[in-house]
Amino acid sequence: MTSSIRHSCTHDVPSTDSLDGPSGKTPFLIEPSADLLDRAHSGWMRFLNSFPEVPGE
Repeated sequence: MTSSIRHSCTHDVPSTDSLDGPSGKTPFLIEPSADLLDRAHSGWMRFLNSFPEVPGE
């Protein structure tokens, strides 16, 4: 006889429901700084430039 155990991934997720019901809004929003975006763009360009050029493109 085999048994199967199923776990729910969502039981530990905090609810965004208020006393009046779901608000539909994100509780807070964190936006990346301009410095972080510049660093990410620079890293992405370095990554793209690390590939050799394909002749004929």
